[in-house]
Amino acid sequence: MKPLFLSAQNPLLLEARQARFRPHPLLQILIFLAVFLAVQMGVGTLMVYPTVFWTLSNLDWSDVAAFADPAATAAAIVSSRSAWLALISLFATVAEIEIPILYCRCIERRSLRSMGLVRKGFLRRYGLGFLLGAGMLLAAGGLAALMGTASFRLNATVPALYILLFLAGYLVQGMAEEMLLRGYFMVSLANRAPVALAVGVSSVVFALLHLGNPGITALALVNLTLFGVFAGLFVLRTGSIAGACAIHSAWNFFQGNVLGVSVSGLSAQPSVLVCTAAESGALWNGGAFGLEGGLCVTLVLLAGVLLVLLLPARDAEGAAAER
Repeated sequence: MKPLFLSAQNPLLLEARQARFRPHPLLQILIFLAVFLAVQMGVGTLMVYPTVFWTLSNLDWSDVAAFADPAATAAAIVSSRSAWLALISLFATVAEIEIPILYCRCIERRSLRSMGLVRKGFLRRYGLGFLLGAGMLLAAGGLAALMGTASFRLNATVPALYILLFLAGYLVQGMAEEMLLRGYFMVSLANRAPVALAVGVSSVVFALLHLGNPGITALALVNLTLFGVFAGLFVLRTGSIAGACAIHSAWNFFQGNVLGVSVSGLSAQPSVLVCTAAESGALWNGGAFGLEGGLCVTLVLLAGVLLVLLLPARDAEGAAAER
């Protein structure tokens, strides 16, 4: 028997079905592409002024060479100065929160609750989600270390200010991607498509959005899809986007700024630990893409998906009472 939270009777999906505009799934995919384009334009616009300001205030010949060579921009984050550009890009993803909300509210006429923005219990769900995301990522890193494919040592100089700023940036970025892919796209698809299909399509799209990242592999795409499935199921099971936002943020933050691992192929950031990954163990530690490109993350995410599917769930009335 299909779990209630994966059925059309899911309280979150029932709320979404009150939308005035519920396009066909194929049309919804095309609309998503338009929304995504608007998001990219919004993020780019928000980045322009702070990027130009930073460039002019820190300009030297090495910077000019880096910006003149597009291939060098991915590696620029390694320096502490270039970390500011990475921070700017994280905070600019606030457009990825605002634009999907505007579309859902003004075009589909969906409520904020249908996007998983449930006020009651938000902080509790967020805190538990953050702990879960951190625990899952640390479990993957610990597994890689136990297998001898990665080692971690304390960074000699821990840039505390940078790390705190990256934490704040990832809190924005994690929520942004969840609002776009799960709060908007997945739930809108589920308005006219089977729930499982909506979860699957939104998860595959989430993975494909990373195709341009350095070091992307087939296994990395599988893991990113699995993360999307886990996050989508988590939203549907809890009836709230809060936990998934926190899991996403904690996952990226602990990967890049605690363990010192590449985040989805993007170069290392200021971190508490320094990671040394064995090239011979790339199948497990993910190689250049980071842990997300390895089987250690695959195992952790499969366990997460199984837990969300198999753990006892509250009934519909209990979930609706928290709305």
